[in-house]
Amino acid sequence: MASNFPSSLDTFTNPSSTDAMDSVSVPHASQHSDLNDAVEALQAKVGADSSGVASSHDYKIAQLEALGGYTDYSATATYTNFTLGNGTAQLFYTQVGDLVHFVGRIVLGSTSSVTGSWLVSLPVAAQAMGDYIPGTAVFIDSATTFYNGLCTVSAGSSVLAFRAPKITATYTRWDTVGASVPMTWGTSDELYFNITYKAA
Repeated sequence: MASNFPSSLDTFTNPSSTDAMDSVSVPHASQHSDLNDAVEALQAKVGADSSGVASSHDYKIAQLEALGGYTDYSATATYTNFTLGNGTAQLFYTQVGDLVHFVGRIVLGSTSSVTGSWLVSLPVAAQAMGDYIPGTAVFIDSATTFYNGLCTVSAGSSVLAFRAPKITATYTRWDTVGASVPMTWGTSDELYFNITYKAA
């Protein structure tokens, strides 16, 4: 019989010590053939080392082991309307399947500057699913004043933008983080962000 595994478990008939090689109930050749089929089905399910078969255990375990292994993106990231200068950037990401986790801390130096809508390139392009908020941000003014904010990604975008609350006498709105939002950026000011999104 052909193996039923992995759809269901096989049921084999074990030969006894008195069964002849040419037994009708437990034919010797069939016993070997059934066992070979079952072992091959097991090997396919477990997978060879470094298997690329998504349904194999080897592939799935490798994906789980990759979780928590972060890649340093600090030297690779690009910016719009922001110059790092002598500031410092610590950016890291990990990807498991199509899920990306991206975290960062940027500290401005004396030659850093924010000139407009501050954008940071994503390590992996996001799926086109409309504008959405994949995480949060914190903006720190000279280690004395903290502002909570949001991170935004546009449909199919490859960049991350930031929003900060702007409170007026009559309403609260979210403004794009830029040269003077939520404060005038200068030396020792900091940006933190933490997002999770689906890759394109």
